[in-house]
Amino acid sequence: MKVIFDPKNYLGEIIDNQYQRTKKYIYPYYFIPILAVHTGCRLEELCMMKTEDIVKVGKVWVYKIKETGDYGDEETKVKTESSERDIPLHSILIDTIGFLDYVKFIREKGHERVFHELPFNSRRKNFQKNVGRFFNERYLVKLGLKSSDRKLSFHSFRHSVETHLTEMNVNPRYINHLQGHAQKDIGGEVYMKGIPPEQLLTNCVSKINWEIDFSKLKIKWK
Repeated sequence: MKVIFDPKNYLGEIIDNQYQRTKKYIYPYYFIPILAVHTGCRLEELCMMKTEDIVKVGKVWVYKIKETGDYGDEETKVKTESSERDIPLHSILIDTIGFLDYVKFIREKGHERVFHELPFNSRRKNFQKNVGRFFNERYLVKLGLKSSDRKLSFHSFRHSVETHLTEMNVNPRYINHLQGHAQKDIGGEVYMKGIPPEQLLTNCVSKINWEIDFSKLKIKWK
């Protein structure tokens, strides 16, 4: 994790890179991995994010992941019904990285989607292709973290978040809710009782601590 988010590696490959394709998608490439390690979200859940999905529920800012997202002909759906949930935003995202300010900036520019640069793939019915390809086939390979012997990918972030929270002795119900996994009672029946965002933030999301100084990754985007 520390190698991936080392400022020299991360900013050097994304922000300072002169490769034209990277420059085109600079903000999705920059924000989405940082969001992933502080939310446990799937790649597509982040790529399809709308500005209207970032809202305040009570005292907590959340990313409201909806069961369906309507983009005209570009319709996306989350993986399952259990995937529909409110994800509290970690203080690193708000106070250190300035993600709320970025969303406000994009909204004021008139864009519906936070990462509007990402094209919709009509064949796969998603927005994630460019980010996945950059991260999995280029960035991880360049860092020596992906090879025939090492199978790391963007999806590894979800496993890392789950493992990290488990090691922090976070209640599995909170972890499952955060990641959009179906909950089961003793009899095996699925139940979808919601967890208030403030409770999820206090008992789960705020526990995420990668011991990385993300302030060194702060960038100017306007």
